[in-house]
Amino acid sequence: MRRFAIILIAFLPSASIAKAQSPNDGHIEGSAYVNSYFHVSYSWAKILQPYDTTSLHVPARSPYDNEFLLFASRQGDLPYGVVLLAEKLNVQTTHSRGIRDAADMMDRIMRFNPEQHVVIISKKHFSGPSGLVFDELDYTENGGYSAAMITPVGNFLLSFKCNAQSASDLAVMTDSIAALQKTQ
Repeated sequence: MRRFAIILIAFLPSASIAKAQSPNDGHIEGSAYVNSYFHVSYSWAKILQPYDTTSLHVPARSPYDNEFLLFASRQGDLPYGVVLLAEKLNVQTTHSRGIRDAADMMDRIMRFNPEQHVVIISKKHFSGPSGLVFDELDYTENGGYSAAMITPVGNFLLSFKCNAQSASDLAVMTDSIAALQKTQ
């Protein structure tokens, strides 16, 4: 029995190393994207379907190891949908001192160029049903409907970017994001 205990104690450190997690530890389960690193589950809007993130022509990972492309969904063959990114807080890069918090991230998002013809519809700060706190910016850009939604999780920000064909489609997308669930 004592020998078994010694073997078990010797094995435990290597077992915990094998379970090291990454922000990219997400997968689709039914009609939800589940991420075991962030302990969240996102049930995408019924008007969307998961979309291969490699088709987006953006790097899946930052050279600074601070940004992670996690999930994308799309409305059929239309150029509308939701993209989910994770941004690690306070990581300095050659172009930035790092993002401090959700308010800092929202300030950066709101630096629109005049040629984008942005009209802000609303800006909100609220808690979702599971207790996650969100900052949301709804706006039109060159006539198209868009939203940015940010929630802090640990030392990361989960950022959702939505593009929609109509105000009602945008509302369906943002409602599904606001319903983001914590998991264990």
